[in-house]
Amino acid sequence: MSAMKKTILSLTAIAIAAIPSIQAEEYADHVSFLPEGPTITQEDVEAAQKMWGEAVVAIGEAGDEAEKVAKNAARTAYAFDLGPIQFKPTLASEQPFRPDMEGALSYFIGGNEEYTEDKGFALKPWSNVRFDNHVIKKQGNIAIAMGHYFFTGPNGEETKVEYTKGYVKTPDNRVLIFLQDSSLPYSPAPTVAAAE
Repeated sequence: MSAMKKTILSLTAIAIAAIPSIQAEEYADHVSFLPEGPTITQEDVEAAQKMWGEAVVAIGEAGDEAEKVAKNAARTAYAFDLGPIQFKPTLASEQPFRPDMEGALSYFIGGNEEYTEDKGFALKPWSNVRFDNHVIKKQGNIAIAMGHYFFTGPNGEETKVEYTKGYVKTPDNRVLIFLQDSSLPYSPAPTVAAAE
């Protein structure tokens, strides 16, 4: 082993020893474990995506029943019963992380005083949601998908959004979202011509 590698290993060992021990109770609200379950398939992921897209459309069509439809959709689509989820919606900046049902529902239907920036994303209404998966990686009962989804608005124009979603297949064969990170595609700032 080279002297450089020995030095790096020694410094790494010192740094690790200096880290205070992590107390599990400090992180209890932010850590959860995914259960083992049947092997997840690409078809499982695609079916869950189709269901999610249809739910977004249904919320917008529900009128006075939007809250009821959204709650049912959230319970069906997301892994809230397994602990905090990793949910970062597209149009949230003040409170971008929504680990629980309350935060997710606020994003989709608005009306929550704790999340004043939310206008109710699913209330637009959207007439269609389609997924274009770039890559789906699977390991056991876990899958991570990345790609674009396209939301068709009332005028027929599509809004393109980038996403990463994590899915877990539970022992009772539900396919639930435990991770969702969405963002609008990068748009470079306009360049300003140099002053003459």
